Amino acid sequence: MSAEPRTRGAAGEGLRSAGDRGADVISIEHVVKEFGPVRALDEVSLAIRENEFFALLGPSGCGKTTLLRCIGGFEEVTSGRIVLDGADLVGTKPYTRPVNMMFQSYALFPHMIVWDNVAYGLRAERLPKEQIRERVDDVLAKVGMSSLAERRPNQLSGGQRQRVALARSIVKRPRVLLLDEPLAALDRKMRQEMEMELKRLQHEVGITFIVVTHDQEEAMTMADRIAVMNAGHVLQVASPQELYDRPVDRFVAAFIGRMNFLEGTVVPGAVLVERHGPLRAPVDGLKEGVAASLAVRPESARVLRSPEDASPQDVTVSAVVEGVAFVGSQVHTHLVLEVSGTPFAIVDSGRVSMASPGETVTVAWAPDAARVLTS
Repeated sequence: MSAEPRTRGAAGEGLRSAGDRGADVISIEHVVKEFGPVRALDEVSLAIRENEFFALLGPSGCGKTTLLRCIGGFEEVTSGRIVLDGADLVGTKPYTRPVNMMFQSYALFPHMIVWDNVAYGLRAERLPKEQIRERVDDVLAKVGMSSLAERRPNQLSGGQRQRVALARSIVKRPRVLLLDEPLAALDRKMRQEMEMELKRLQHEVGITFIVVTHDQEEAMTMADRIAVMNAGHVLQVASPQELYDRPVDRFVAAFIGRMNFLEGTVVPGAVLVERHGPLRAPVDGLKEGVAASLAVRPESARVLRSPEDASPQDVTVSAVVEGVAFVGSQVHTHLVLEVSGTPFAIVDSGRVSMASPGETVTVAWAPDAARVLTS
């Protein structure tokens, strides 16, 4: 347990923009998926909303891609239900589901020009030629590929091929678009550009996007809500800000961003950390004597020249500076707490470092800036 109740396999509440998202479009109910003796999904339940950009986030092997493939019909669930617009999809073929999937490899036809690649699915449905032309031209304009419609995939950059694959996925106007690591093949700069582009397109086309990624920065940038998964379980579902500020357990806290941990036990008004004594923290509702991690984000702490520079409300510990790194407008200070040898990191937005390697300093943070986690 943590300071907030933890519910495995149950969707938490994230932030919703008024008027943007309404009823649930997909309800995943107690889904189990077993591969022989391995349980890849263990009683997973989620609710994904209309016109939502939803991310499945977790380390390799956590079950996120398996869940995506179950939604798309490429894997059959062992038990449970996947309900879309009130209809249970379990047992139905992938091509009968109002769902489309954009694969990591893009899977474009190399012998076809861009326009024909995008039109392929509509032609397979035998839609009228004029309707096909109108929809293909419209979607190519949306993804900024109209001027390259006559090129073949081998004449395009990685980012351009990604846009074509996206256009082909949304031209059929699915209720839900599934994206499996869609930006993994792009370099860092192109990936950052496409994160915002995907978010813009999702809002413009009005389709629910479900994206699988192991990159927490990618998920935090694009998604309205994120499901953090590990070992076949959903640990927490929330908005990016909620996940960052109020992780439900130690795994989520460590996986989302960077976090400093001090291990101890809960005492009245504090966490008792060996060799540091009681460090004040928000422990309301936690049982005295239970093991706990005192979690502090690097940007929530400060480096001070001496204890006298701290405010009376601050929690303070002594530390030795191991290294200082300048990253753009930020200063990353790496320290070791003096009495325990525990590593500690601080991120400061200042342009000038206050400390030098080998210097003994005071680390300070406000008690309510910490998070106390007991699982």
